[in-house]
Amino acid sequence: MKDLSVNLLLEFSDEHRVERVLWIDPGMQGLYLMDIHDPKALPEFYPAEELEKMRDAGEWHVLETDPWQIALSEENIAEFYRQKRDAAWEMIRPLIFDQPAIFDAIARSEAIKRSMEESGVTKQTIYRFLRRYWQRGMTPNALLPDYARCGGRGKDKSASEKKRGRIPDRDDLGVNVTSEMRQLFRTIATKKFITNSQLDFRAAYDELIADNFCERVLNEHTGQQELVPQKDIPSLRQFRYWYQKDNDVFHLDRIRRTPRVYDKDMRAILGSSTAETIGPASRYQIDATIADVYLVSRYDPTMIVGRPVLYIVIDVFSRIITGVYVGLEGPSWVSAMMALSNAVMSKVAYCRKFGVEIQEADWPCQAMPDVLLGDKGEIAGKTIETLVKNYHVHVENAAPYRADWKGIVEQRFRLIPARFKAFTPGFIAPDYQERGARDYRLDAILNIDQFTRIILYSILYYNNQHLLNEYEKSPDMIADQVPAIPCDLWEWGVAHRSGRLRSYAPEKVQLSLMPSDDATVTASGIRYATCFYTCEKAMEEHWFERARQKGRWKVRISYDPRHMDEIYLHEDAKGGKFIPCTLTEKSRHHKGRMLWEILQVNSDERRRQRNHEPQALRSRINLNEKIKSIVNEAEAMQSEVSPPSGSARQRTGNIRENRSKESHENRKREAFRMLPSGEAAPGTAAVLPFPKTNEVDDYRLPGIADIMRGQREDQGDDDHGG
Repeated sequence: MKDLSVNLLLEFSDEHRVERVLWIDPGMQGLYLMDIHDPKALPEFYPAEELEKMRDAGEWHVLETDPWQIALSEENIAEFYRQKRDAAWEMIRPLIFDQPAIFDAIARSEAIKRSMEESGVTKQTIYRFLRRYWQRGMTPNALLPDYARCGGRGKDKSASEKKRGRIPDRDDLGVNVTSEMRQLFRTIATKKFITNSQLDFRAAYDELIADNFCERVLNEHTGQQELVPQKDIPSLRQFRYWYQKDNDVFHLDRIRRTPRVYDKDMRAILGSSTAETIGPASRYQIDATIADVYLVSRYDPTMIVGRPVLYIVIDVFSRIITGVYVGLEGPSWVSAMMALSNAVMSKVAYCRKFGVEIQEADWPCQAMPDVLLGDKGEIAGKTIETLVKNYHVHVENAAPYRADWKGIVEQRFRLIPARFKAFTPGFIAPDYQERGARDYRLDAILNIDQFTRIILYSILYYNNQHLLNEYEKSPDMIADQVPAIPCDLWEWGVAHRSGRLRSYAPEKVQLSLMPSDDATVTASGIRYATCFYTCEKAMEEHWFERARQKGRWKVRISYDPRHMDEIYLHEDAKGGKFIPCTLTEKSRHHKGRMLWEILQVNSDERRRQRNHEPQALRSRINLNEKIKSIVNEAEAMQSEVSPPSGSARQRTGNIRENRSKESHENRKREAFRMLPSGEAAPGTAAVLPFPKTNEVDDYRLPGIADIMRGQREDQGDDDHGG
């Protein structure tokens, strides 16, 4: 049972049911399961021995695909859905953390009674939320309402003569908002409201009415024209409703208040250190450093590309390095998520890409953490919400200038380079800033793949051989004589401490953590970063023909900056569906390249074009001068001859005859002369008549056909003579 983990699905073949692992006894005595499809299901305890016998008999097996596990981006979830989810989460959170008592029927009943008294909700509501949480993956997003399955999803109600919405508290019934009105609302919001922080919402509404829903009427008393609102105008409430519906109000508010003020006073504050480290994958720390070694390009070894960025994810309990990322992009959310996705995937295939062969036991960790601690600049903001809501990861941020808060991962940045710096050309020594010191950049010979291979070998040594001198062992560790080696600590912790590793499909995690951007559909393919891609959906729906005939448009894609041979088209972002797109033949020269390398190649090409521009300009100027000189020469020759006689009609009427004469003269000039090299053309020669012949003498110059015929005849005479 040690190979099972929390959140796995077990399919019982005979009974056609699927049950989710809710909790595993740390002592490996048994576990709680729950049917994910039964609307009245409750947690049920299975002894370990019974479950093992059932597995040996082939009665159940691990189900690889989770029907409830989808990758949802927080920005694609409606605000109302998020409110419902968060309210449900706050209601059941005290219950679900009371493990394993919440799985016992009697203890659960008492806990639900107390919750009913505190929250004022019914027992049925609490049970419904608990079942939904346990059956749908045990994450906060499992509590999202199912409203998407009802009504006309994403469709606006059609306008008619009848007034929609609630009856206003005034004499007139108001007006239905049309698509034209909504466009006017958006214009006022983007052009006036967010650009003028002194303009409040009601003043913006007044501007809307004055500009679009007023008539100029002459005031009989003053003799001046005044603006008078029309009878049927949208209300302030309608303006506010469609402003919130058609716009990202938080984004507009950030622009209106300026990013500096909004980020300081109104942004979300994420997480705090409340969870304890009780076993492997309880808490991860992530950090980045710029490696002290210069690298060269993979495609041009003479080109120095600078120092790489090294990201490391480490498990606090065992000190094992669970994830790594080596790239040329600066520290950012994108690089951090690449390292985190590496932490939850199998390392065998990843190491093989760099020529490092390992077994699963050499690097066994592939689990999602309960808590993630990192720098505020990289894992803060709304981008981290995808990780928080999809995978129930509690995020903590270290305070500025407090690297000691994540000292475990910081220390690894001193241990790992110590293994390879003595043997690595281009490594920066402490004296690099001293006067007269060697320029270590000129020693660079490693490319990023070779440096990554060195890092992987160093990590494998650290995980499997490095002895932690100051690791504080617990009494049971001492009793079991567990060596203070990260890999051994991890294995012991999984068996004796947590027993609750959370696993998710690696491809789902990678897709949800990949950076997203807009790509352009063109006649040559889906263009992103100057590369062109295609997919089956685009070919079937004739996207590229439509782009050529009707114009281009934008699509949302995700990509792995380490490997740009494929990008992933968002077919249904809310449903977590992605379509892989591959490089077209037009972009095959970029195959195998990273995004940084593609951008670097494009930058170098633009620089070469700019450097060539002065030479091209000089050549164009000289070409123009030569053309002008030839034209001037022709004009001078024309002026030396007498003016042409005859009318314009007579001159243009002889063009065909003149062309024939000119062609005849050109043939004489262009005819081949088959004279031996160095022999001058003969002068005038006497013509000797041959007697007894009736042939007419032909003194025309031979054409190319006559010359080739003569060569064939000469060759035939030689053959007979031989």
